[in-house]
Amino acid sequence: MAIGDEALAAGYPLVPGTGSDTSKVKNGAQEINRTRDFIAQLKALIPISKTAYRTASGITSGTADPTGGNDGDIYFKIIA
Repeated sequence: MAIGDEALAAGYPLVPGTGSDTSKVKNGAQEINRTRDFIAQLKALIPISKTAYRTASGITSGTADPTGGNDGDIYFKIIA
């Protein structure tokens, strides 16, 4: 697979290699900042607490019988 094919398939813009003003070295800082934006977007998708990880994983708990949910979800019934 050629360099940039995966980025293009994921919907990311490619830095042009030749031809236009956007391909010039003077725009390197812009491309570095674009990369940092992509990393920040990815970082925002990662849960940051136990509760957020449980929610993202479909893990819930409670004292009532489970209702709703999706296939693969996990429910822990607390027996008092």
